[in-house]
Amino acid sequence: MKQLNMKHTPHDTRHTFISLLAKADVNPTTIKKIVGHKGAMSLTKKVYTHMDYQTLLDAINKI
Repeated sequence: MKQLNMKHTPHDTRHTFISLLAKADVNPTTIKKIVGHKGAMSLTKKVYTHMDYQTLLDAINKI
């Protein structure tokens, strides 16, 4: 980051990614599954919500 004279952190990309997914109207549960926010989901959603890789990839491809 110093070489590029940037003040961003790698974590900033996570914020941008999630914001872009939300702007593309991706389901919040799908976003949480992609980024791995385990604590942000209810136990029911964590345990019983299953998504195949194609569903997650389709969500990412919206941006």
